[in-house]
Amino acid sequence: MFISKYIKCFEDFKQNNITIDDIIHCINSDGYIETDIVKSLAENPEEPIRPVSVDDSGEITVEIDGELYEVDLEDVKKIIF
Repeated sequence: MFISKYIKCFEDFKQNNITIDDIIHCINSDGYIETDIVKSLAENPEEPIRPVSVDDSGEITVEIDGELYEVDLEDVKKIIF
């Protein structure tokens, strides 16, 4: 019982390991990403969004309702293929 407490704590701090290569694969596969933070957008989308491009610094360009916005790689929660 004592060990399971520490394992649970470790899972709470586990980091997201999504890379630029994962985003490139997502773009090539017509996949989507989930994020809570989209730059310059007042209300963040609740639905997955389609990435358009990614640069070497990890900034992802996404399209929402015909407009282009930016998302940081570290803000991506999940990739959906």
